Amino acid sequence: MVARRMRRRGWIKGGTTSPATLDARPSHQTFSERSRGASTVTEMQANDAQAYVFDIEGTLIDTALPALNLWRETLAEFGFNFTTADLHRLSGMSRREVLARLLVAEEDREVSDFVLNKFRIRYRNELLPSLRALPGARSLLAKLKRRGVKVALATAADSEELAQYRDLLKADDCVDVFVCQTDDAATELDRLATALRQLGMARPDEAIYVGDTPYDAAVASAAQTRSFGLLSGHFARADLLDAGCIAVFLDPQGLSDAIIDEDEPTRKAA
Repeated sequence: MVARRMRRRGWIKGGTTSPATLDARPSHQTFSERSRGASTVTEMQANDAQAYVFDIEGTLIDTALPALNLWRETLAEFGFNFTTADLHRLSGMSRREVLARLLVAEEDREVSDFVLNKFRIRYRNELLPSLRALPGARSLLAKLKRRGVKVALATAADSEELAQYRDLLKADDCVDVFVCQTDDAATELDRLATALRQLGMARPDEAIYVGDTPYDAAVASAAQTRSFGLLSGHFARADLLDAGCIAVFLDPQGLSDAIIDEDEPTRKAA
């Protein structure tokens, strides 16, 4: 019934996506791409940064596919039928941006707010309790802490969701700055700039922004910050490199393996 009303009011057309709306599809990575790890990066690139800023969703917490499936299910409840591949190409954008790209009448804020609120409720009640940190996430942050590198985590989530991510990571002692969605940090570029400012980074190019989507890499370029990509967002290595990443890793553990642990010689000697 809701879907029929939305069709009559012009919010959707026949319950299907418009070809003009979805004019691109994400590339699919092969097993060989995923298994190569960080073959394109030198140890110098991974170890010379003064600070690291991490996106959280899909980068440190395994949210990529669960969130896409939740988007697909929630939109379908209101007659908006998209495939996971349709939604995947929008990964990295804020929830509001995703809806603005997908809905036929995005100027109707009422329906957008209604769908967004339903997604938020389901995300918090259904998805968050089942999420897990990606392999090597905490050990990566701990290794950076031992090296004396400044670390910030930035997320489009609100403060309540961020608190649950922090509980999953159990790495507060390794992080200097947390940035979440606020009026002053409404966009990913705002949040990255806020993180760099709070870390005291006068030169953005001395920091590395780590994300899992081409969108993250584009934001890093706009902030004049270097970027690393992780394959945990299910984009192809080539997509991340083309978007501006200087190196691509399988997951947080892959990046951790490329960072020299200054305590390692001591442990081996002992």
